[in-house]
Amino acid sequence: MKKRYYLMALMSLLGIFLLMGCQKAPSQKTKGLSIVTSFYPIYAITQEVAGDLNDVRMIHSSQGIHGFEPSPGDLTAIGKADVFVYHSRTLESWTKNFKEVFKDEKVKLLEASEGLPLQKVEGLEDVKVMKGMDKKALYDPHTWLDPVLAGKEAKHIASELGKIDPKNKATYQKNAEAFANKADQLSAKMAKRFSKTKAKTFVTQHTAFAYVASRYGLKQLGLAGISDDIEPNSRRMGELTDFVKENKVKTIFAEPQTSPKSAKTLAHATGAKVKRLDPLERDPENKKSYLENLQSNLEVIAQDLEER
Repeated sequence: MKKRYYLMALMSLLGIFLLMGCQKAPSQKTKGLSIVTSFYPIYAITQEVAGDLNDVRMIHSSQGIHGFEPSPGDLTAIGKADVFVYHSRTLESWTKNFKEVFKDEKVKLLEASEGLPLQKVEGLEDVKVMKGMDKKALYDPHTWLDPVLAGKEAKHIASELGKIDPKNKATYQKNAEAFANKADQLSAKMAKRFSKTKAKTFVTQHTAFAYVASRYGLKQLGLAGISDDIEPNSRRMGELTDFVKENKVKTIFAEPQTSPKSAKTLAHATGAKVKRLDPLERDPENKKSYLENLQSNLEVIAQDLEER
């Protein structure tokens, strides 16, 4: 209890940092709802849904989301917002106690991945949910890299915003439908391209692209597992070396938010090249739309498979 009061007091003292704690402010003057989001995919998708109606910001942009912890200024920004949108209580594990932390605040908490058809993390398929365990912890959170699931997430955000702001419900739904339609068109385009590649396997920094692999009939192998902050041990590197050689993999994909050291080591051992593949876990800092950034990613994988 003392910890909670200390946290709330610290949040109040640091209220002056509210604007510093949020990134990507579309305007200096707040309009409509004040919406704070957790990281780039959620910011970008929420912005697509909200359009020009609301002020949408994000607290995290410069690093990957794995291992991120919000600062006191970030907590202040969330507490002062009308809505806080985050992806998953398992990915952003620091949100698990937010209902208690912000119970006296006006902010509404919106878990954007709620209701999505999730798939279990590879290796955890047969693990049973024990007492006290969050069932969602067994499932892969990286749905935003699958265009179809990104569209479904936009619709869920629209539905929840419509409950909070009923007068603009129709606009949210219209914007989400438009985004989802574009996402579906992108997915259909890429499915056609992936169907023509003879090679189907690719190696990534961590297993962020499982939904992409599942969607397009591919096989992904990651240097690290579901999180990008765990370095592979020598046994894992041996398995990866054998896999790369047996499947004639020519590229090891490294990510902009993590050290490429392991990727370079594996490339050196196998004769492969290291190329960049962005799981969009941080702000790409370009002027592309979310779906344009997503398409660029998918095309990087497709081109690699086509060249084998």
